[in-house]
Order: sequence, then structure tokens, then C-alpha cells
Amino acid sequence: MAGPPIAAPIPSPTPTPAVSPIMPDSEQVVVIYVIIAMAVIIFGFWNVPVVRNIINPLKLFTIALHEFCHICAAVISGGRILRITIDPHIGGATIVEGGRPTFILASGYLGSTLLGGLFVLAGYSTLVAKIMSFVLGIGLIMPLALVRDKL
Repeated sequence: MAGPPIAAPIPSPTPTPAVSPIMPDSEQVVVIYVIIAMAVIIFGFWNVPVVRNIINPLKLFTIALHEFCHICAAVISGGRILRITIDPHIGGATIVEGGRPTFILASGYLGSTLLGGLFVLAGYSTLVAKIMSFVLGIGLIMPLALVRDKL
């Protein structure tokens, strides 16, 4: 009587070099360098007295976006907006009554970070880039219209 068939031995996989999941590939390295270069340039423009007036629209957009995140958090948490100020030289302030203060305070930075990340990710998709460029265009024009007497 014959026994059960014996399967052929399974070859052991050839060892592959271990790739760390947190190591960026060549495309991501370029993006990281571009982000660092842009951050250094913007930081320099933001603080150099003569040059900082050139980027006023970008500053106003950034400040307005930050304050908008505070406004959204205040409304979501049941607060009431009393006053909003946006100044390209000083910054912005949103005065709120009620709501959840911790949530409202954190939302400005968290929202700005998330939307900034969305702008970075928009570089990988043509459709998203078009949508975000429209958002950026409107975002650059609106603060200028709202604070035209400060420029």
C-alpha cells in the first residue's frame, strides 16, 4: 500500500535587504528639501523689514486661515465670536465668549498644520492642486479686501 504523496520542499525565500518603513524614497527626499528651503525663505521674508511687505498677501492668508480655524472650533463647541482682528504686522486675534477654551486654542495651530499638509499633498495630484490653487487664490484676495486700510 502506498503512502500519501509527499510535496516538494518549499524553497526558502532569498533574503532581501531590510528597508525601513520610515526611510523616504528619492521623491520624498526632494519634497522634504523643498519644504525646508521654502520654510527658510518664508521665515527670512517674514522677518526682514524691507522684504516682509512683499509677502503681505501670504501673511494675511496665513493669519486669516489660523483665525478661521479658531472661529470654526468656537462655533462647533458652542462659543460666540465677539471680535476678530487680522493685522499683517502683528498677527490676529479671535475674541470668543463661551465654548471649550482648550479646543478653541489648539484648533488654530492644528487646523493650520492640517491645511498646510493638504497644500503639500496637493503637489501629487493635478486635480487636488487645481482645487487648492483656487482656495489659495481666494484666500489671498479676501484678506486684502478686508484689511485694505492697513496696507
